[in-house]
Formats: sequence, structure tokens, C-alpha cells
Amino acid sequence: MERSDLEAVAAAAAAAMELDSSFQHTYRCSASRVELGNRILMPLSAFDSLVDKGVESPWLFELCNPVTGKTSHCGVLEFTSDEGFVLLPAPMMESMELEEGELATLKSASLDKGTFLKLQPHTKNFMQLSDPKAVLEKAFRDFCCLTTGDTIMIMHNDIKFYIDIVEAKPSLAVNIIDTDCEVDFAVPLDYEPPQKKQKKAKLLQKQEQPIEAETVKFKAFNGIARRLDGEPVTEQVAVDDDHDSMMNAERKPCGSKKVVLGSNVIQCQEDSTGEPSRKGWQEVTNMKKEEEKFQPFTGRSYRLT
Repeated sequence: MERSDLEAVAAAAAAAMELDSSFQHTYRCSASRVELGNRILMPLSAFDSLVDKGVESPWLFELCNPVTGKTSHCGVLEFTSDEGFVLLPAPMMESMELEEGELATLKSASLDKGTFLKLQPHTKNFMQLSDPKAVLEKAFRDFCCLTTGDTIMIMHNDIKFYIDIVEAKPSLAVNIIDTDCEVDFAVPLDYEPPQKKQKKAKLLQKQEQPIEAETVKFKAFNGIARRLDGEPVTEQVAVDDDHDSMMNAERKPCGSKKVVLGSNVIQCQEDSTGEPSRKGWQEVTNMKKEEEKFQPFTGRSYRLT
């Protein structure tokens, strides 16, 4: 037998031994009593199989949803589940899109120690914590590995925080048990740039301006009409809301003497020739004297001649 043939046989034997030493099994899934982390509960037969095959610890597994093809990684917490079942934390089942009783495949995996993680919180509230990295360090005790593309849930002060695994080094899935790992944060999903906030505020301000303009609209002389001679007002004086139309109103003569506020017209009696009568002039003179005493308006005076 030639040397090349011997090498091929040796490689095939090594592959067969590696295949024989790997653990792979399909189980039905159910939610466990453990809510945090990614450690699962497996049946006792899985422990015997792992020992017989000589799988090295820590025992890590590749978890696959055969229906959707979605994969992640997990560790084992206890071997106390019913035969044929594995129990997963509820957030992990949600992330893997698994329902109660559905099938999932577990395969033993050997993962490199993590050296770098880039995380993206779903809300900026997480970044506003006094020390988010210390919170992560404590929360990661419930996790044994992390996979790029996964969404994990951690708890702090009874508040749930969801975080996406954006990047992991040196591989897509890393082991984080007893390892010093550098952590970086991406911008939270609900973050809004300052420019966007300013544009939003300006838009709201523009929408509120018409309402304010209507509320604070100017109305001239909207009180009670009074006569300067003290006599009661017999006619209702209509005040036009439009200031421009009020200023441009036509001057209409009237037979009775009165000053209409807002019209700038002093009206008096006229004789048959259309000119103001002597009596009318006397009344106007009396009115002017009263105005000089009272002086409700101060300004330039005009004569009717």
C-alpha cells in the first residue's frame, strides 16, 4: 500500500473517531424554571452519553431549530429533565422561535475563549445606569457562551434589559467562562440623533402656532359701549373683528349727535341745506368742552369746518 493511501486511511479513521466522540441528539423542548442565562436542563441519559464518548468539559452545545434553521449555543445546568426532553429558559426559547413540545437538535461544540464582544442595548436606559459594565459582568455569570446575532435578556433591579450580540471575537460563537473579555457598546436601538430631535421639536412648534394665533387674536374695543355725555346707549355698536376693515370703514352721517368709538366720526344734526345747524354747532362746542374736562383720549384735534 502506498504512502498516500495510508494517509487517506488514517484521516478517515480520525474522522470516524471524531464523529464517534461527538454528542448529537434530538429532544423535545419545554420551558424551564430558570428564567435567566443560557444553561439548559438535560436528561440523565445525556450525561451517560457524554461520559462514554469522552466529550471534554466544559460541555457546550450547538442548539438548532430544524424547522427555521436558526442556531445558537448553550451549556448544561443539570441532568434532571424527563427523558426525551430538554428544558430551556423562556427568553432562549423565544429567541430560538421554539414552542412547547417542538423538536430541537443538540450537538456538542468546542468554542474558543472570547476576547471581544460588541453589544447593542435595545433601550438607552441601560446605558444610563451608573455602571453598565459591572451590571453585565454580574449578569454574564448565568451565561456560558454567546453567539453573534443572538438577543439575550438580563435583569437588574427587577427591570428586564434586552441586548443584541452584534460581534464576537475570535469567532462567531465564543466561550465566556472564566475569561477576560473586552466589551464595547453600539448605539442603543431607540437612540435619536440631536438633529432629528430638533427637527421634531420645530415641527411640533409649527403645528402649535396656528392654535396660539387664534387664541391670542387682537380685538379692539370689545368692552361695553358708553356715551361721553353720560346718557344711556340706545343703539348697539357692532365691533368688527377685522382691524383693517374697521380703519377703512366709510363715514356715514347721522341725524343724532354721538361719538361712535372706533369710527373716528363725530356726528351732529344738519339743517335742510346739508350744513351743520347753529344748534348743532352749539352742541358740538359743549361736547368739546366736556372732552377737555374728561380727556379720555389725548391727541391732535380737528375741526368740522
